[in-house]
Amino acid sequence: MKDFFYPKSVAVVGVSEDPDNLGRNIVNNLLEFRFPGAIFPVGPRGGQAFDLKIYPSLLDLPTSPDLVAVLAPARVVPNILDDCGRLGVKRVVVESGGFSELGEEGHRLEEQVQQRLRDHQIRMVGPNGLGIINLEIGLCLPFMSLPGKPRLGGVSLVCQSGGVGGNVIAWLAQSGLGMNKFVSVGNKLDISENDILSFLLNDPGTKLIYLYMEDLADGRRLMELGRQAKKPILLHKANIGGLSADIARSHTASLAVDDEVVTAACCQSGILRVHSRNEFLHAAIALLQPPLKGDRLVVLSRSGGEAVVVADACQKAGFQLPPLSEEIRQLIQSRSRAGVIKPMNPLDLGDIFDFTLYQDVTAAFCRDPEIDAIIFNYGPINEAEQEQARAMAKNLIEVARRHQKPLLITVIGNLEERLFFQHELGEPVFSFPGEAIRALSLARSYTICQLLPPLAAAPEISSLPAVDRVLSPYLDTPGPLPLTIALEVIQTLGIRLPMWHQVTSAAEAESAAAALGAPACLKLVAPSALHKSDLGGVLLNLPSPQAAREGFLNLQQVAISRLPDGEKWQVLVMPYIEGGFEVILGAKRDRAFGPMILFGAGGIWVEVLEDVAMRLAPLNLTTAQELIAETKVYKILQGRRGQPPLDIDSLAQNLVLLSALMMHCPQIQEVDLNPVLVFPQGQGTIALDARIIISN
Repeated sequence: MKDFFYPKSVAVVGVSEDPDNLGRNIVNNLLEFRFPGAIFPVGPRGGQAFDLKIYPSLLDLPTSPDLVAVLAPARVVPNILDDCGRLGVKRVVVESGGFSELGEEGHRLEEQVQQRLRDHQIRMVGPNGLGIINLEIGLCLPFMSLPGKPRLGGVSLVCQSGGVGGNVIAWLAQSGLGMNKFVSVGNKLDISENDILSFLLNDPGTKLIYLYMEDLADGRRLMELGRQAKKPILLHKANIGGLSADIARSHTASLAVDDEVVTAACCQSGILRVHSRNEFLHAAIALLQPPLKGDRLVVLSRSGGEAVVVADACQKAGFQLPPLSEEIRQLIQSRSRAGVIKPMNPLDLGDIFDFTLYQDVTAAFCRDPEIDAIIFNYGPINEAEQEQARAMAKNLIEVARRHQKPLLITVIGNLEERLFFQHELGEPVFSFPGEAIRALSLARSYTICQLLPPLAAAPEISSLPAVDRVLSPYLDTPGPLPLTIALEVIQTLGIRLPMWHQVTSAAEAESAAAALGAPACLKLVAPSALHKSDLGGVLLNLPSPQAAREGFLNLQQVAISRLPDGEKWQVLVMPYIEGGFEVILGAKRDRAFGPMILFGAGGIWVEVLEDVAMRLAPLNLTTAQELIAETKVYKILQGRRGQPPLDIDSLAQNLVLLSALMMHCPQIQEVDLNPVLVFPQGQGTIALDARIIISN
């Protein structure tokens, strides 16, 4: 990736003398940002652009460029790559649209491009993007004129959408946040976000990374990079509404939608998830401060009302406002002869116009090891005190930086003062106090992320070879496994199930109930009966074998009236088991992140309560316990109001087994165990139903 960001010469293909030509904008950006290397405009009609000669083709250049930026019709891109191959060019940025985003013809064109990349051993960013920027050397390849020029700083951007990327750059410029590098990956035909992220994590100029992605090609690799990162990664994953068309197949599928899987992956890997560009910009202000070491804040304000607003936000976010130290209290009292200042936290200095007191108090805050960060509400400021107030603000920033203490500033209702901070002091600020607290919450999350243990290793499970023998005849047939086979897989894996008999007549149902012992339960089994309770296909607590016979006849009527014509069906007879607390154990194979495990409240209310937590496999006993503890039902499992604690250890072992099954068998797409009954500690668990779906 370094060769993309630090070329010594750039050729721009697709340039003409037409003033509306977009290729000219790329050349102009290189000149405006003072790229120091050679710039070679290329276009079939020749001419000049900004006093630079336009060469008819790459083969006419006086020397081979280090990097080629292409903004030419999609149909000619394969030929341009052939020319790059002849010249020995190994790095190309294709900004042209007209590829797979437009349908099958564009997809075939992408295949041609990929073949050229392989033939010539070329690496490519794009197509259908906005190019690359490296402010360190003035490399600026977007085909649009940037609305604002951000200052050089520590924020690097990786955006799938060029339009979103351009807007973020504009906001960085307006906010005063400095930018370092930018890549618009577009269709990600060759270079992916993970390739760029791997480079940026080791890039000295990059202090913080923002990813805007509409799809993730390799979520597992992203998680690995997140765990390795020594700098913040903020992921804005858009396109969260694209749920699978067959989501109703199982409870797990409907609960473990794409968005929740991304959130779970971020939590496990130390990546900070943001849901808007505004949230990213605010978080960046806090994360580019010195590290937040704790949750003890002090608030310095010129407005008593705004101080109250901050205090409320702190309480809601779980931050502490500790009492002021005796040193600071004495300092305030010695400078407040009229007694108008109450030495408390938040500290309201609105009635004090001696700005040296603000400086002295802030210096004392910075020296105090019991204070982790300072929130300063700046304003309102009148014209007469503007010069002194600005000098005070500059001093506060310098003192905080010298002591490596986070200082977050909110400018209250004054655009002129806000611009002073952002552009003259280079200090991004907040418009409202609550924004600063929310940003600090993300900074606190990042501090916690640094303490995450390594990702769990898959434990050895001795039952997996036996599971293979049960599964192997069915792995080539996509769709739900027959219920009895699913039950056998789960039982062979090591998860306890009740005994069962599959029957096809009322007499067999009566006989099975007698053998298993009353009371019994009956379940209708058919390929389309995915949610048996919804069909009326589950009969519980049948007190006698005769009741089981009658129950079979009832289910027969359900099958006739509710199942598709001609569909084969059977009935499963199980003993009716009372007691226990109902939970769900599930698994799903996500397209980007692979197998993930779900746990939560179970039974018929599972999709109503939606009390679930997720982790990506593999799990060990420790991570399985952590997964269980993330749910609301965990408090019930621990025992409440005289009830004994339930067997969390057995639950955790079941989750580990389910995780091992998903890691071992890639053909399994989904698993539902619902309900699973959890009994008091030491008495284990028992799964009452199982659904396994096989994919291609």
